[in-house]
Amino acid sequence: MVTRALPKLRSAVGTTVLRQPKLRPVSFLIEPFDLFLYGEEGALRALQGRFAAFVRALDGPARFATWHMPTSLRPLIDWTVGEAARTANPWRTSILMEYRQWYEELERAGDFQQALCGLTVWAKPETGAASPGAAAQAALATRVVEANWPPLARGEYRIKAGPLWHLEPVGRPSGRPLLCLLGTYSFKSVEWTFFRPLAGLFSMGVPLGMVVDVPRTWESHEAVSKLEGVITAMQAHLATTRALDTASQRQVADASAALAELHAGQALHDVQIKIAVAADDAETLKARVEEVRGRLRPYLGVRVEVGADQVRAARYFSTEPTARLEGRPSTWPMTSPALALTLGFLGLRKLEPRRGIVRGASAGGGWPYIYDDWETSQGKKAVHECWVGTTGAGKTFALNCYLSRTLAHYGIPFDLLEPMGHGQMLAAAFNIRAYSLSARRTSLNPHDPVYGRVGEQIAHVIRLYETFLQRPLGGDPAGNIQASLLSQALYRHYQGHDLRTMTPAQAPLVEDVMDTLAGLGETERIKAMAREFAEEIAGLATGSGPYGHFLNGHTSVDFSIAGEEQPRIFTFHEMEEDDVLIAIAYTQVLAALMRTALSNDSPRVIAVDEVYRMMRHPALLKFLINAVKTLRTRRKKVIVIDQQMRVFVSDPAARLLFENCPIRVIFAQRGGEDVFYADPAFAHYTDQHRKIIAELPRFRFLMETDEGIFYLDSQASRAELRRYGSS
Repeated sequence: MVTRALPKLRSAVGTTVLRQPKLRPVSFLIEPFDLFLYGEEGALRALQGRFAAFVRALDGPARFATWHMPTSLRPLIDWTVGEAARTANPWRTSILMEYRQWYEELERAGDFQQALCGLTVWAKPETGAASPGAAAQAALATRVVEANWPPLARGEYRIKAGPLWHLEPVGRPSGRPLLCLLGTYSFKSVEWTFFRPLAGLFSMGVPLGMVVDVPRTWESHEAVSKLEGVITAMQAHLATTRALDTASQRQVADASAALAELHAGQALHDVQIKIAVAADDAETLKARVEEVRGRLRPYLGVRVEVGADQVRAARYFSTEPTARLEGRPSTWPMTSPALALTLGFLGLRKLEPRRGIVRGASAGGGWPYIYDDWETSQGKKAVHECWVGTTGAGKTFALNCYLSRTLAHYGIPFDLLEPMGHGQMLAAAFNIRAYSLSARRTSLNPHDPVYGRVGEQIAHVIRLYETFLQRPLGGDPAGNIQASLLSQALYRHYQGHDLRTMTPAQAPLVEDVMDTLAGLGETERIKAMAREFAEEIAGLATGSGPYGHFLNGHTSVDFSIAGEEQPRIFTFHEMEEDDVLIAIAYTQVLAALMRTALSNDSPRVIAVDEVYRMMRHPALLKFLINAVKTLRTRRKKVIVIDQQMRVFVSDPAARLLFENCPIRVIFAQRGGEDVFYADPAFAHYTDQHRKIIAELPRFRFLMETDEGIFYLDSQASRAELRRYGSS
């Protein structure tokens, strides 16, 4: 996967920037991705191929840039302190101060940097920004947005002569560093990778900037002609000299290899690199410059720019075209695959200093991944999530931390539905009651209104009946008649009522509906079918039937929201091991929460653990899909949680649920990894992604957001470990 840089072809190929029609610069910011998730050779080859295809298609000058600068958690800390001052909830204030302490501990222990990446292309005036931006996003497989580049430095600078030419701030530094600009003058014929030599510079952990300038992409026929001329001239030289000239032999070999790449469809580019090194004092600056030059020496000829060239080099970190900066820039010819390898810095993501929730720490870099999954800039817009992982993988601990942080930082409460009883731990931490549902103590009336329209409400109730009857109502003549009779009975109880204001105490009971059902029918045959159907249902859901107490009674749980910041926990661990009963309990609770959610737009998290208990019943799966779609419009985030990803993608209906959850959190699967190879939903995953999933240790996970795919450690404060550590 390694490509060689072309040596000493400058005199033959030439570097003069040709006169071109007037072009306008269009600049973009590129979201850095995680290059270490492309650790497999096949993935790196594919990445190089995508990058090469993008640069090969350039029809004008282009410039790639990156800035790595010191940063901190200060925006997160300041936001946390501000939220603590604004809230009137003493519990929330206390928890926020705990998080503030944790963030300050991370700040003291870490030496964080922020990585920014940019692209500028020079296009014809009639070319819109969308076209090059979309092409870049597709090729780089990361987010690309049109935006101005940040300045290399702020304020006024002047040239400082001396043993080390550099730029120094004019007047009081006020935290502004010294800058030394370096430029390339030759590319050596050695092996390059995405990591070596350029991306490796940023492991120094010092403030650095880099520009890969591509002022020209050669026309194919012209590049071929020039290279053929070089090969012919060198071969003639070798034929007439008696001395062994290994340098010329190497040039012929490299030029021949480059020519073969051009014949295979690649392009030839003029390339130069500018590097900006920053430091607070001259001695440190000198040491850093020497380290940079030392690291690059085996690969590149790099020199400190002298005099006014310091200023010119700094202006490469802008949209000023190369032709205006230098008449004959020190470019070097590179083929598209070689140029692609200079862009490894696009895959060096580091800390983003912003407000949001700490979702974990980078498993490779150690920096906290902060994500605003509520899009607060858009008014707390909910984005659903799908979590998968086997028992013991760390889902419960991570979920507890997430719910706690969301309530503390955003003031957004949650509803947790879980079957194992671990919600009791969360209830103790928040000093709230956990509702433990029992078939013997709890009643959940299936007729409680969820929808405001009678037709939708009747369809919802019929789905619940289908679940405990364990058969569909419809699809055959008898089933169609039964569905029609049940609809008529329900309609008689709902008609004349405003379902939007009907309370659970006013909802009809199962026994009431069955009495009505038993009296329906216009013919003796239909009457007999109605009585028989009513007796069947009554035998299951009234009196001493298996679901009698649970379904035939007014709902005994208050699902109304007592306060805007009140979280609630519903646990089903006391219920019998009856799959149907637990599925109905899940649905009834979620339906009640949905009724409340539809009445207001206050943001809330609804986490549903072991969601397969509902999904295994087709009628309830339809309700769940509809609920997820509807709740998002009411600013309610749903987190669906289960053990295997195949639960969400193996069935076309379940897939709708998966597709409505754009954030995916993947813990250890232990046997379910095949879906990440076979399913097209994961075609963008590399072999390295799949290998990581197959080998995930406890408390590590892969998280996919609109910003990319991240390999993270569950990162917790000491207070969270104290509260939830046993999970």
